[in-house]
Amino acid sequence: MADRNFSDAIQYAIVKENLEKNDGNIKCEICGKQLHSISECHFDHIIPFAKGGKSTKDNCQILCESCNLSKSDKQLKEFALEEKAKAFLRGETIDVIKPTTTDTPTVTDTSTVTDTSKMTKEKFDTIIQQFIDRKGDIHKVDFTRSYNNLPSIHYVNVYYGDLNTLKKAFGIVDLSLNWSRENIKEVLLDYVEKNGDVAEKDLKKKNGLPSYPCILKYYPEYKSFSLFKKEVLGIKNVYKVWTKEEVLEAGKAFVEKNGKITEKDLKAKNGLPTSKVIYNFFGNINNFQREIGAPVTDSSAFVSKDKIREALKKYFGDGERIIESRKAFFESFPYKQGVVIKRYGSFDEFCTVEKITVLISKKAAYTKKEVDDVIHNWIFSGNDIPKSKELTANGLPSMSAIMKYYESWKEPFEIYYTLYQKIKK
Repeated sequence: MADRNFSDAIQYAIVKENLEKNDGNIKCEICGKQLHSISECHFDHIIPFAKGGKSTKDNCQILCESCNLSKSDKQLKEFALEEKAKAFLRGETIDVIKPTTTDTPTVTDTSTVTDTSKMTKEKFDTIIQQFIDRKGDIHKVDFTRSYNNLPSIHYVNVYYGDLNTLKKAFGIVDLSLNWSRENIKEVLLDYVEKNGDVAEKDLKKKNGLPSYPCILKYYPEYKSFSLFKKEVLGIKNVYKVWTKEEVLEAGKAFVEKNGKITEKDLKAKNGLPTSKVIYNFFGNINNFQREIGAPVTDSSAFVSKDKIREALKKYFGDGERIIESRKAFFESFPYKQGVVIKRYGSFDEFCTVEKITVLISKKAAYTKKEVDDVIHNWIFSGNDIPKSKELTANGLPSMSAIMKYYESWKEPFEIYYTLYQKIKK
């Protein structure tokens, strides 16, 4: 995720420019107030970070505290209006606002809309407490996601100095601050005693366990979690060494019981070897299926890099390897995107290794307006709501890009789909 904070180099460059522009003085870019120390300066995103603004020199300005707070309050009001519009499109009832009032419009569920008058510590504490009551915790990323309707993280620094101090004030214990080599080993051994094993996917706060990066921080001499488990926790993973005869026998037994066998069935829990063992003995899953008398599945179930390279030679010929976009390429390439990614790890790695130039690549960052526009155009072109794995393949923003502005990636699709159905009627 992009860093919200401006680097020291950018702050230095902005201060220097401000001094040059104001004859050796530092002044607020909005009101012109003279600032005398760094503690009075707020390095502000001209285009808000939450709306896609980057932490670059061109998007940075110096503001006084008053102007920075006023700007944040204005953004909160804009967000409240956006929330009201979304609620309206979902068919929810919206409270009537009298024409003479200056209060921020609210949706029926007023607990999720922040008051946009000047942010006091009491008001800030109330909002934060409501959020913690709902979520159980609060993180830095929560302040960047507009659907959480939280005040700017600037207020955290104003009233508490940093997020850890705020969390302590609201009774949230950050376990990561208390980990050591000794208690990491102790808590993991306790977990193994109760559960029989511990996997990397189990390393979560809800299990009372440290994260994988945390373990590496205190045990840097171990380069993998498997090695850490073996050397520190005494857990040794014993892998069966398969012979070709045993593989054939296990495969025939599985087919006799289930009628067929595919690559996804190759798991220890099914009494079968991994796909790697199959490839070592038989070359691919299809040869294995023929050997044991099972129905032969799609020949593309396993495609080697050599086969993909052969297809690339036929596809491009002797010409330059230039494609318009990922989507256009896989519409005409003989192998599916999933097959290619499985062999190369990612589409970017595939293009790098095979020296393919993509003219229209996936957009790195979306503003909220761009997310809404792309999804609006998709739905209003008569398309259904896609599956999550189909988003980027169809030129749509990724799940993470959408969830920067919405609590669920499906939410904007459902809003526009509902609206589209009403218009069609």
